[in-house]
Amino acid sequence: MARPPLPMGTHGSIKVARRAGERRDASFVAKCRFRDFDGRTRLIERSGATKAAASRALQDEIRSRSRSVATAPLRPEHPFERAADLWLIKLDAQVADGARSATTADLYRQRLRSVILPAVGQWRLYECTVPRFDGFFASLSPRHSAESRKTVRTIVSLILRVAVQHEAIPDNPIRHLDPIEKGTRKPRALTVAERRQFLDWMAGSSGDVQEAREQEKARRRDLPSIVTFMLGTGVRIGEALGVRWCDVDLEGVPVVDGDTMRAVPIVAITGNVVRHRGKGLQRHEGKTEMALRIVPLPRFVVLMLQERVNDGPEAPIFPAASRRGGLGWKDPNNLATYIRDARKAAGMDWPVTSHTFRKTAATIWHDSGLLTDRQKADLTGHAKISTLTDIYVARGELHPAGAAVMDAAWVDS
Repeated sequence: MARPPLPMGTHGSIKVARRAGERRDASFVAKCRFRDFDGRTRLIERSGATKAAASRALQDEIRSRSRSVATAPLRPEHPFERAADLWLIKLDAQVADGARSATTADLYRQRLRSVILPAVGQWRLYECTVPRFDGFFASLSPRHSAESRKTVRTIVSLILRVAVQHEAIPDNPIRHLDPIEKGTRKPRALTVAERRQFLDWMAGSSGDVQEAREQEKARRRDLPSIVTFMLGTGVRIGEALGVRWCDVDLEGVPVVDGDTMRAVPIVAITGNVVRHRGKGLQRHEGKTEMALRIVPLPRFVVLMLQERVNDGPEAPIFPAASRRGGLGWKDPNNLATYIRDARKAAGMDWPVTSHTFRKTAATIWHDSGLLTDRQKADLTGHAKISTLTDIYVARGELHPAGAAVMDAAWVDS
């Protein structure tokens, strides 16, 4: 009866013998049969000065062959970390195909490197059970928000799906864990008094030396103009920093208003500035199809933009000085830190973030009662209102009433 073939990626017994007539530093040779991933069995050998050295050299070669092939099958005794390596290859392919955004891939890599692998990277796949992962996620609760834990859970599930596809484990244990619930938190927007306080503080000059220094720092970082723009348009932080002069029309586009025609100043939100791992700051298209939109500009934003220096159609409206000379994109992460520093210095004791300005704009539009849900979603660039409006209602229109509502709220404040 013929001998059954070795499983792919495995080797037979290792034999070490002295090779007569060879130089002293290579007087032993280790040999074994190895079945490659093309299905062929080959004889491989490596030499060493001693039996142990020759054996180690051969084992290193075996490990190298096993790791060098992306299609190498997973087995139950392989560590979780190896399954993660195979999943990362798939993730990179999804980014290249446009199925997954580079920013999402960067987030997944960061969570994998900092949270998941230090805790479970060396678990064998047969040790990846429901009770063990239940304990792992319970240990994350004190240090990570529900949203962060959901991201970690998604990554772990995707990695174990690869292990299931390789038949290294019979089932994905993450499917059997309890859902991660997060408590409902009422959205918090700036009140009329709070937004006026914050803007007045950044524009003012305190008699206190330290506070005056913080106010000057906020102005040097261009915060008054950026915050004004975000409050008046409801855009995301990366969208605000991605606006170029060619994206705005301060003279206005003609819009029919009853029996008359009037010009409405607009900004076209056509991109988003993000930081990509290994590539630095990049400007790309928005988060969703509806993120590409036209937003009418209230008069107070128009007046602010008219006072700024236009550095050319492709230049950012809110530029950062580039180390190489010229102008570049501001970093959204840095700007988020600047906003936090400024609100603390201004005495605002709750976490005002860039998203607070977006919520404030949405609240102003909502409280006016003049805009439909569809119009508000068009202005904010949200992909969903409901299944009905997603499927049956045309989207992406210009709603001049949004600017009028914003101007009225600005006057009231």
